[in-house]
Amino acid sequence: MTTLPDRSAPDSAPPSAVGIGRDARGDESGVALVMALIFSILLYILVAELTINSRMVRVTGENDALLARMNTQMLFQLGETEEKLLSDLAGAAADEMGGGGLGGLGSALGGAAGGAPGGDAGGGEGEEETDPTTACDSSRDSWFEPVAHAETDLTAYVWVEDENRKFNLLSLWSPDEEFAQKSRERLVRLIDGLREDTELDVMSSDATVIAQEIIDWGTRPSTEQMPTPPLKSVDENRRDLVVPLHLDELLMLPSIDEDLFFDQALDGWYYPGLESVLTIWTSLRLDPGNPEKVARQRAAAQARGETVPEPTENEEPEAGGGDGEQQQPQPEGEGIRVNVNTASRAVLRALFAPERVPDRVIDAIIRYRNEVDEEATEAAAEDNQTDVSDFGDMRLGEQPLRKFFETIADLEEVEEFAEIPDEEVKSEIQNALTTKSDVFSIHIATLYKRNEKTRSFLLRRCRSIVLRVDDGGEGEIVPLVPFEERVGLRLQPVDLQEDAARDRNDAYLDMDQFAKEERAWNPFLIDFYLPKEQREEFYAPR
Repeated sequence: MTTLPDRSAPDSAPPSAVGIGRDARGDESGVALVMALIFSILLYILVAELTINSRMVRVTGENDALLARMNTQMLFQLGETEEKLLSDLAGAAADEMGGGGLGGLGSALGGAAGGAPGGDAGGGEGEEETDPTTACDSSRDSWFEPVAHAETDLTAYVWVEDENRKFNLLSLWSPDEEFAQKSRERLVRLIDGLREDTELDVMSSDATVIAQEIIDWGTRPSTEQMPTPPLKSVDENRRDLVVPLHLDELLMLPSIDEDLFFDQALDGWYYPGLESVLTIWTSLRLDPGNPEKVARQRAAAQARGETVPEPTENEEPEAGGGDGEQQQPQPEGEGIRVNVNTASRAVLRALFAPERVPDRVIDAIIRYRNEVDEEATEAAAEDNQTDVSDFGDMRLGEQPLRKFFETIADLEEVEEFAEIPDEEVKSEIQNALTTKSDVFSIHIATLYKRNEKTRSFLLRRCRSIVLRVDDGGEGEIVPLVPFEERVGLRLQPVDLQEDAARDRNDAYLDMDQFAKEERAWNPFLIDFYLPKEQREEFYAPR
């Protein structure tokens, strides 16, 4: 007998059906959990992005504000330094006026505090003795040493470099072929001796190649794609001559890279770059002229019995011109003559052939200007003039005053120069040198210390090149390169590096900790680039 199911009983889900419903609700809970997790992650990402963006905006704003402050400080120091250069010129003019000199006329001609015709040069009985440092430009001038100017958390370091200490490239393309060839030989000697006897030495063959590339760069054919800029000094008869408008153009040459162009500092040793020995700004004419030709013209005129006026420190005499010889145009100001008080050994050595002027004469000139003037140092110490800092009575260590050449005639003070038997060689040396400067590079570096312990900092560099015009009055500053940011390394040259490295530790024994740190952070001094161990040894508290 078959039993039928009871249809009156309520429907009930089979066990399998009940299990399926519970699994579906569990899957829905899992999906919700995953969605919540994804939403949380997205929300975290959005919040993190907003936080990072807000921090970036804040940091960017702070950096922009810091860079603007640094730029403002550099511009301010630039104006202050220009005023210092004018004050130095005004001091020279004042000494000329008060010391029985030529006064305004003598200043306009760049005369060196000379006396009136038939009289003394000043300093006689009843007259105040003139300061000899005002008649020339040397290490005694207030602008010579790099100085620091602190303002809140920023420190501006200013170093003034006279361009007259360098070799002028424009002499390579002089229309006087004899003088141009001599200038090319000087350039080869300069590059060859720039880093002589060092690990970065340039070989003689490489120096010849580099010099030829520079010469070719100034006389490149007009068929090239680069247009020739319209210059007032362009010679219509020499359209192939393209005068460099900026020294950085040398970096376009194959043989010149940044390592050779800029200064180098390795293991506490200073390696000068081409930028520290070459210039194009000390002559305002296409042809810098030939001082030696002027001397020959002068001698010829005197031989003919013509009256020739005595040349001043800044002005070559307008002599010669007879017998069909046209007077060679001469530059305004100091021109291509090199300041013997500030020129590096490589530049002085390059100016004269070794067979005419031996190394011992060049080395003697360098040693002379690095000797301490004991009498002047003691007198300055008595007058409390040795502390040239703005930091009050800090113990900055000994500030010795070194010797200098007031005029070119003072080269006779150097025994090796005085013993030169050939007067023609002496005349050659004197005609190529000067003791005054009128074109200056104003280097400014602004430093922000982020962390002194880890030596983390932000550094910006700029430079302005100016011409200081002696107009017989207060003077005038003419910008040649108004203001440009720089990235390459520039250091104050060191004459006697072995002596400086040997005496560095002893020189800082008398300094207080503040003075040591100021020197250690000065980016224009080699001390800034000393190895960490050596720097900590020199500047550790004693």
